[in-house]
Amino acid sequence: AGFASRRTPLGIALMRLFTGDNGAAARIVEHMAGMLVGKAWHAHKMALQPTQATDIAQAVLAWHRDGTCKPCGGHGFLMVEGAPTLSGHQCPECRGTGRVPFERNFKGARLDLAKWLVAEVEREQAMAGPAAMRALAPRLEL
Repeated sequence: AGFASRRTPLGIALMRLFTGDNGAAARIVEHMAGMLVGKAWHAHKMALQPTQATDIAQAVLAWHRDGTCKPCGGHGFLMVEGAPTLSGHQCPECRGTGRVPFERNFKGARLDLAKWLVAEVEREQAMAGPAAMRALAPRLEL
């Protein structure tokens, strides 16, 4: 992971965060806020203040870490009252997705930026594991 962090620092930091290292959250938010400031100007010709970028980054990370719909427990369907069984009724809050609706937190161009940032977080996560393995491969004996 240390070798891969040179190539995908956000991905490795996210991997550490999601495996229990909560100390990485501040660095991740700072890195994501920096990404947003650049993206806001290039994509939308919008000057995003650092505090605004930090707020968006914090909201994206919070949703990514705990975006499970609370009323249905992430199942997408409501529980049958008094029984440990799911009903056939979709959860009205998440509309059957099991996740808190992301769009609720953002408006306008900020929604576009937040969606882009979620995609970047997912892309970085997907690259972190293989990057770590590529860095370790020459040292492994098979």
